[in-house]
Amino acid sequence: MGYVVPRVEILLELFQRPQRRQLQHLFEHFGIRFKPLARVRRFVMSSLQQTVPISGELGYLVERSQSRDAVEVQLAEKLQSKITFDTMVDYRELVNKYDYVVVAEGNLMTARNLNVLACTMAARVKGAIILGRFDPESAMIYFNTGYARQGFGSLKPFSRERALLALNIPGVNHTELDSCWARFMEQENFRLEIIETFEIPYATGLTCRQQVGQILLTGSSGGLTDSFLGLGLMEGILSGALAGKAIAEGLNYEQLIGPLMMQVRRRFAFRKAINTLDNTGMVRLLKFIALPGVKQVIYNTNIDIINLLYPFVKKYNKKINRSYDR
Repeated sequence: MGYVVPRVEILLELFQRPQRRQLQHLFEHFGIRFKPLARVRRFVMSSLQQTVPISGELGYLVERSQSRDAVEVQLAEKLQSKITFDTMVDYRELVNKYDYVVVAEGNLMTARNLNVLACTMAARVKGAIILGRFDPESAMIYFNTGYARQGFGSLKPFSRERALLALNIPGVNHTELDSCWARFMEQENFRLEIIETFEIPYATGLTCRQQVGQILLTGSSGGLTDSFLGLGLMEGILSGALAGKAIAEGLNYEQLIGPLMMQVRRRFAFRKAINTLDNTGMVRLLKFIALPGVKQVIYNTNIDIINLLYPFVKKYNKKINRSYDR
């Protein structure tokens, strides 16, 4: 249960609009409650010499690990049913024993086996647990094709003294990732005490179906981890809750998670658009976000900016695809 390597994830309110107060929504609608590490009140985006700080009630920082503060540990402690650990199971055997099988294995293996995997993006993450002095209510994200290619770096604190520094890059091997990490540390001038490093491969993907017969796919297994910023915790929890609701009330699971899938597909389109930008393009984008009023509309209102901009992003992607086909 839980991540072997401690991690910090950010839950941005931006990606759940028009819904606000994600944790309150979870409790009011599904009775699910957990304690985050902190509220995010400062979020900084950086690319070369352009930095955009955003302030407000922006979301939450949560821990993923095996500690008592981790989300999965907190939720497991609330369960009244028995959890069986260290047991290999196969969904193909379970469907012969149970009416329904909910798959939440954190990868795309079952979706691939069921032939419902539409597309994927493979990436690798290198990270470090670092010591220093940090603002526990802030998070930073770094865009720089010189070391991150079409990925990103991030700094998210566990506490005032401990934080996670990570570099997420699609389509690289181990050697390339090490080189990118060295450039990341050098160009951002990090002089921090590192107590642990790790490297993990992972893949995100979209699925064309989230239920096949008795099998319900949730979280990453159902294609609900987006490829934009690697977010997926909230969608994972919500899809699990909706799977339970569908089974208990005899409802259509795919209809219930339709809005979640739409959000993820739209963020996938944003990721495709971001992938076309070089450093100059990214700096221009951040300068636009930094314009008076723009960042307030994006981050400090309840306007569903992803939905609002999606038609323009979709049109941009089609234009880029046509230019590649020539």
